[in-house]
Amino acid sequence: MNILPHRSSQRLVIWPLGLLPILLAFAAYKTGSQHLESARATLSTTELIRSLDQLFSTLQDAETGQRGYLLTGEDQYLTPFESAKLRLPGQLSTLDRSAGRNGVPQSQMRELRRLIDSKMSELQETIDLRRTAGLAPALAIVESGRGRMYMDRIRTVMDSLKTEQAAAFEARLEEERETRQLLNIVLGIGVALSFLLLFLADRFNSLYVKQRDRTEAEIRRLNESLEWRVHERTADLETRTAELEQRSAELQRSNADLEQFAYMASHDLQEPLRMVASYLELLVRRYKGRLDSNADEYIEFAVDGARRMQELINDLLAYSRAGTERIEKRPASFRDIVERALANLDLAIRESSAVVRYGDLPVIQADEIKLTLVVQNLIGNSIKFRKADTPPEIAVTATPRDSEWVFAIDDNGIGFEPKYADRIFQMFQRLHGVNNYTGNGIGLAICRRIIEHHGGRLWAESEPGAGSTFFFTLPFSGATAKPNSRPRTARRNAPPAYSDTRTDAPEALAPGVQDAN
Repeated sequence: MNILPHRSSQRLVIWPLGLLPILLAFAAYKTGSQHLESARATLSTTELIRSLDQLFSTLQDAETGQRGYLLTGEDQYLTPFESAKLRLPGQLSTLDRSAGRNGVPQSQMRELRRLIDSKMSELQETIDLRRTAGLAPALAIVESGRGRMYMDRIRTVMDSLKTEQAAAFEARLEEERETRQLLNIVLGIGVALSFLLLFLADRFNSLYVKQRDRTEAEIRRLNESLEWRVHERTADLETRTAELEQRSAELQRSNADLEQFAYMASHDLQEPLRMVASYLELLVRRYKGRLDSNADEYIEFAVDGARRMQELINDLLAYSRAGTERIEKRPASFRDIVERALANLDLAIRESSAVVRYGDLPVIQADEIKLTLVVQNLIGNSIKFRKADTPPEIAVTATPRDSEWVFAIDDNGIGFEPKYADRIFQMFQRLHGVNNYTGNGIGLAICRRIIEHHGGRLWAESEPGAGSTFFFTLPFSGATAKPNSRPRTARRNAPPAYSDTRTDAPEALAPGVQDAN
């Protein structure tokens, strides 16, 4: 059997059928494009007519505002006029674009713009005359009929444009119906041919399968390459993470070594310094008054320097201990902690006639001894940095928030600049000279270290002359607030000048504490 004629007939059938969908697609594209253009033209005509109506309505609003103002002279009636002035530029721009798309002659648009400008100028002129010269001159212009003439001419131009566009609109609707029918015919032919193309698609399916297999093989190869790169990158990140962990461990060891060094240095320096101070005291006892005045002054300087050096070493030792000693947390009444701190400060409270108030305070999990030191330092600061001739007034409060207690110690002291709120917690940082206030500026640093080791935070808020508030937080222990039972009232030059009040939080006394210690 000779299959060559059969193959030749296949080519004669397949090639025309293959070209026919292309021709139909081109016809459908042309027909669809014509239909789309017709629809766009129809919408554009509608937009132009709507823009003309909106523009004329805006002019009427402007005229309404002008008339209201001329009759009343009140500015509130000018609101429609001012609003129309703001809308006109945008509406004219929209109208110009729509007119350009619809083939409106530029001469008509220029004439319309000129009439609108003349109308708005006439309205503005009457408003200005009403504002400056009164009602009569403004009415004279209105009664001249010039504004009515402008509106009539504007209406005539707009009606002419709308009439022309309405005729164009009807013509485009008819054109749109015709193109829609043609499009339906083309789509019908395309549906018929689609069944034939299904048969031809099957013939090409084998080619598609081969191509698909090749593509899947390439994708698998790329996936394997990508997995290898991800694995390599992951290994690199793990290596860097291990290096960071190692550096962090080294840094922790370094910090521990530094703390231990500070403790040993401050501890070991005490003995030679004590010997220096002892011999300086011997010099004072034996030779004071026997040498000249300069020698006595030099010896006093040396004694004072040795004393201050001993205080600094003791403070450094206390700071080191605050960071290295273990925190022993137990249930503790914060009220008892406050009262113990007040007892330690009894002499300073009596001398300054200070008043300390505190309401209901909770039971917490804390190292009672170390927390007593914190409260004693903060209240002691409030007493130390008090205003001249003003007895210190201090309030201790506790407020639950989220999963922690927020404690506040307020005072009416001298306060400090807010920009120093962080500096005061640094070691040996002072805001006042040594001659003005005692201390080495390390107490607050110790307090912050103790609070942080308890899992809390310590900060301050203040304004110069308005007092200070020191806040610190401690995690909840699960216990409730413990009520007070012994109310006491402070009196000047009286026994213990502090009071245990039943108020939850007394009126906040403005903060005012500086460095601790």
